[in-house]
Amino acid sequence: MTLAGQPPPSPALAGALALLARGRTGAAREVVTAAAKGAKGLAGSGSHPLARAYADMGRLNYRLGKFKRAAAEFEHACKNPLPPDPEGRRDRLAFMFGYAGCLAALGRPADAGKVFRQCAAFARNLHGPAAPASAAALEPLAAHLLRTGECAEAARLLDEAYDLLWRLGDRAITAVIPTRAVAFKAVGRPADPFADLDALPADLTAEVVAGVLALAGGGDGPRVRGVLADFVRFADRRFGDAHPTLASALAAVVRHETALGPAADAKARTVATRRAVWGHLTRRGAGELVGSLEVGFEPDGTIHLVPRLTRPPTPTEADQLEATLTRAVEDLYARQGG
Repeated sequence: MTLAGQPPPSPALAGALALLARGRTGAAREVVTAAAKGAKGLAGSGSHPLARAYADMGRLNYRLGKFKRAAAEFEHACKNPLPPDPEGRRDRLAFMFGYAGCLAALGRPADAGKVFRQCAAFARNLHGPAAPASAAALEPLAAHLLRTGECAEAARLLDEAYDLLWRLGDRAITAVIPTRAVAFKAVGRPADPFADLDALPADLTAEVVAGVLALAGGGDGPRVRGVLADFVRFADRRFGDAHPTLASALAAVVRHETALGPAADAKARTVATRRAVWGHLTRRGAGELVGSLEVGFEPDGTIHLVPRLTRPPTPTEADQLEATLTRAVEDLYARQGG
């Protein structure tokens, strides 16, 4: 889980997160706590530096799953007088987004929705209605509305953000596209949500790819399934069978269906697995020997492959085929993140 609207980590938070990555939770907390004490000593209670330090503690506690504590820290950061300078006001907006995300994580959707709306309004006032940052602030609100069933409004807001960001050519559109694709499914819109991606530069396309792949295994299962199916078609059209993006898209389908357990679409998982493995065979020149490929799964997600050969292989070919199939499954697991 990530919090929307947050700036790059401060040096203190970056150090704390590095410690957390090494499993040193206590030391990570000590770093941000010491920074807060230092900010209070230098700037005093109610100061903006102290508010930033509280927000750092909130971000760390959110990462630790301590949502109640994180919410209190973000709320405290938001209670200081509104800074007069643009940078301080942008910080305040980030604090508000953090507070809203914590409220959502605490199972308080109505309160979270109220704060997300305040964030969108504040961004509009801060940056102006036609600014990229104002459009970008609509995405977290829309994502929340999708989770709470207010799908028509979510789709409208995402269209508004998308249209403005597309006209401006702003890279913030990369965060809007995956959420908008989910909204298409939520409101039953049949249009291809990735129809415009062919016009994006490669670096922005890569950001969209990462955002779409991150949907796998979460959110509303059937909606994400539909988004991933659309994305596989896009990746096939844009990149083709030999490109890693298509392999990653297929792996995302497998990961999503595996995560759904009894609610999974077994056919979707099987087809995606077979196609991913077949692509691996073809890229390594082993496809000629295999006429068809049967795919099976254990309850824990372990994949079983049974190749039907076009002719008896030589001993060398048999060894090479076994090694290639093993590498294909390993690649598929790796692309699923497991």
